[in-house]
Amino acid sequence: MRIVLRLLGLLLLVVVVFVAMLALGIRGNHLPMDDPPGSFVRLNTYLNTHVAETIEGSPFPELRPRSYTLPADALFAKVKEAIARLPRWEIVESKDDTRQLHAVVTSGLFRFKDDVTVSVVPQPGGKPQVTMRAVSRVGKGDLGTNTRHVMDLYAALEQVGAHGEVERMSSR
Repeated sequence: MRIVLRLLGLLLLVVVVFVAMLALGIRGNHLPMDDPPGSFVRLNTYLNTHVAETIEGSPFPELRPRSYTLPADALFAKVKEAIARLPRWEIVESKDDTRQLHAVVTSGLFRFKDDVTVSVVPQPGGKPQVTMRAVSRVGKGDLGTNTRHVMDLYAALEQVGAHGEVERMSSR
Protein backbone atom coordinates (compact mmCIF):
# COMPACT_ATOMS: atom_id res chain seq x y z
CA MET A 1 0.00 0.00 0.00
CA ARG A 2 2.88 2.36 0.79
CA ILE A 3 4.32 1.84 -2.72
CA VAL A 4 0.97 2.71 -4.32
CA LEU A 5 0.74 5.92 -2.26
CA ARG A 6 4.28 6.90 -3.25
CA LEU A 7 3.54 6.23 -6.90
CA LEU A 8 0.35 8.31 -6.70
CA GLY A 9 2.30 11.09 -4.98
CA LEU A 10 4.96 10.98 -7.70
CA LEU A 11 2.29 11.00 -10.40
CA LEU A 12 0.61 13.99 -8.78
CA LEU A 13 3.94 15.81 -8.64
CA VAL A 14 4.59 15.11 -12.33
CA VAL A 15 1.11 16.41 -13.26
CA VAL A 16 1.57 19.57 -11.18
CA VAL A 17 4.99 20.24 -12.71
CA PHE A 18 3.62 19.65 -16.22
CA VAL A 19 0.66 22.00 -15.70
CA ALA A 20 2.98 24.62 -14.18
CA MET A 21 5.31 24.39 -17.19
CA LEU A 22 2.36 24.83 -19.57
CA ALA A 23 1.10 27.84 -17.63
CA LEU A 24 4.56 29.41 -17.55
CA GLY A 25 4.98 28.79 -21.28
CA ILE A 26 1.72 30.51 -22.13
CA ARG A 27 2.35 33.32 -19.67
CA GLY A 28 5.89 33.77 -20.99
CA ASN A 29 4.50 34.51 -24.46
CA HIS A 30 2.62 37.56 -23.08
CA LEU A 31 -0.52 36.78 -25.03
CA PRO A 32 -3.74 38.81 -24.85
CA MET A 33 -5.62 36.03 -23.04
CA ASP A 34 -8.63 38.18 -22.06
CA ASP A 35 -9.15 39.68 -25.52
CA PRO A 36 -11.74 38.27 -27.92
CA PRO A 37 -12.56 35.48 -28.54
CA GLY A 38 -11.95 34.82 -24.83
CA SER A 39 -9.61 32.93 -22.53
CA PHE A 40 -11.11 29.48 -23.02
CA VAL A 41 -10.96 29.61 -26.84
CA ARG A 42 -7.43 31.01 -26.72
CA LEU A 43 -6.20 28.39 -24.26
CA ASN A 44 -7.76 25.61 -26.32
CA THR A 45 -6.16 26.99 -29.48
CA TYR A 46 -2.71 27.45 -27.94
CA LEU A 47 -2.73 23.90 -26.55
CA ASN A 48 -4.01 22.24 -29.73
CA THR A 49 -2.42 23.97 -32.70
CA HIS A 50 1.10 24.67 -33.82
CA VAL A 51 0.18 27.19 -36.53
CA ALA A 52 -0.64 30.89 -36.42
CA GLU A 53 -1.76 32.50 -39.64
CA THR A 54 -3.06 35.95 -40.49
CA ILE A 55 -6.37 35.61 -42.26
CA GLU A 56 -9.22 37.96 -43.06
CA GLY A 57 -11.89 37.88 -40.38
CA SER A 58 -9.82 35.94 -37.84
CA PRO A 59 -11.52 35.80 -34.44
CA PHE A 60 -8.09 36.69 -32.99
CA PRO A 61 -7.55 40.42 -33.71
CA GLU A 62 -3.76 40.03 -33.67
CA LEU A 63 -4.02 37.45 -36.45
CA ARG A 64 -5.70 39.68 -38.99
CA PRO A 65 -3.69 41.05 -41.93
CA ARG A 66 -2.52 44.63 -41.60
CA SER A 67 -2.59 47.20 -44.36
CA TYR A 68 0.10 49.82 -44.85
CA THR A 69 0.35 53.08 -46.75
CA LEU A 70 3.89 52.40 -47.99
CA PRO A 71 4.33 51.06 -51.53
CA ALA A 72 4.69 47.26 -51.59
CA ASP A 73 8.44 47.23 -52.39
CA ALA A 74 9.24 49.77 -49.66
CA LEU A 75 7.09 47.79 -47.21
CA PHE A 76 8.94 44.58 -48.08
CA ALA A 77 12.22 46.35 -47.34
CA LYS A 78 10.77 47.40 -43.95
CA VAL A 79 9.78 43.77 -43.27
CA LYS A 80 13.40 42.71 -43.83
CA GLU A 81 14.65 45.54 -41.62
CA ALA A 82 12.19 44.59 -38.88
CA ILE A 83 13.23 40.92 -38.96
CA ALA A 84 16.90 41.89 -38.77
CA ARG A 85 16.12 43.63 -35.46
CA LEU A 86 14.35 40.66 -33.91
CA PRO A 87 16.52 38.39 -31.76
CA ARG A 88 16.68 34.72 -32.80
CA TRP A 89 15.06 35.46 -36.20
CA GLU A 90 16.98 34.60 -39.35
CA ILE A 91 15.92 35.11 -42.95
CA VAL A 92 16.74 31.91 -44.80
CA GLU A 93 15.12 32.72 -48.14
CA SER A 94 13.91 35.93 -49.72
CA LYS A 95 12.01 36.19 -53.00
CA ASP A 96 12.12 39.89 -53.76
CA ASP A 97 10.17 39.54 -57.03
CA THR A 98 7.14 38.10 -55.19
CA ARG A 99 7.80 39.99 -51.92
CA GLN A 100 7.85 36.82 -49.87
CA LEU A 101 10.38 35.53 -47.39
CA HIS A 102 10.98 32.56 -45.15
CA ALA A 103 12.48 33.12 -41.71
CA VAL A 104 13.37 30.70 -38.95
CA VAL A 105 12.88 31.64 -35.31
CA THR A 106 14.84 29.66 -32.74
CA SER A 107 13.44 29.42 -29.22
CA GLY A 108 15.66 30.46 -26.35
CA LEU A 109 15.45 27.52 -23.97
CA PHE A 110 15.08 24.33 -25.98
CA ARG A 111 16.32 25.71 -29.34
CA PHE A 112 13.13 24.65 -31.16
CA LYS A 113 12.81 26.09 -34.65
CA ASP A 114 9.66 27.67 -36.05
CA ASP A 115 9.17 28.56 -39.71
CA VAL A 116 7.65 31.94 -40.52
CA THR A 117 6.54 32.91 -44.02
CA VAL A 118 5.88 36.61 -44.59
CA SER A 119 4.30 38.08 -47.71
CA VAL A 120 3.62 41.63 -48.79
CA VAL A 121 0.49 41.46 -50.93
CA PRO A 122 -0.52 44.47 -53.05
CA GLN A 123 -4.21 45.33 -52.69
CA PRO A 124 -6.61 47.33 -54.83
CA GLY A 125 -6.46 50.91 -53.65
CA GLY A 126 -2.70 50.85 -53.11
CA LYS A 127 -2.52 49.68 -49.48
CA PRO A 128 -0.47 46.47 -49.43
CA GLN A 129 -1.07 43.92 -46.70
CA VAL A 130 1.44 41.95 -44.66
CA THR A 131 0.36 38.36 -44.21
CA MET A 132 2.15 35.75 -42.13
CA ARG A 133 2.12 32.07 -41.36
CA ALA A 134 4.16 30.74 -38.44
CA VAL A 135 4.50 26.98 -37.93
CA SER A 136 6.30 25.00 -35.24
CA ARG A 137 8.38 22.09 -36.49
CA VAL A 138 7.86 20.10 -33.28
CA GLY A 139 4.73 19.37 -31.27
CA LYS A 140 0.98 19.64 -31.57
CA GLY A 141 0.44 22.75 -29.44
CA ASP A 142 2.77 25.72 -29.41
CA LEU A 143 1.49 27.48 -26.25
CA GLY A 144 0.89 30.57 -28.38
CA THR A 145 4.49 30.90 -29.52
CA ASN A 146 3.58 31.33 -33.18
CA THR A 147 0.98 33.96 -32.33
CA ARG A 148 3.76 35.71 -30.41
CA HIS A 149 5.94 35.60 -33.56
CA VAL A 150 3.20 37.37 -35.54
CA MET A 151 2.76 39.97 -32.81
CA ASP A 152 6.53 40.52 -32.55
CA LEU A 153 6.91 41.13 -36.28
CA TYR A 154 3.98 43.55 -36.35
CA ALA A 155 5.52 45.44 -33.39
CA ALA A 156 8.93 45.50 -35.09
CA LEU A 157 7.33 46.89 -38.25
CA GLU A 158 5.91 49.74 -36.17
CA GLN A 159 9.38 50.40 -34.74
CA VAL A 160 10.95 50.70 -38.19
CA GLY A 161 8.31 53.17 -39.32
CA ALA A 162 5.77 51.01 -41.16
CA HIS A 163 2.53 51.96 -39.44
CA GLY A 164 -0.24 49.48 -40.19
CA GLU A 165 -3.89 49.23 -39.55
CA VAL A 166 -5.66 46.01 -38.64
CA GLU A 167 -8.34 44.68 -40.95
CA ARG A 168 -11.62 45.04 -39.09
CA MET A 169 -14.12 42.21 -39.04
CA SER A 170 -17.26 43.17 -40.83
CA SER A 171 -20.36 43.18 -38.64
CA ARG A 172 -22.81 40.97 -40.46
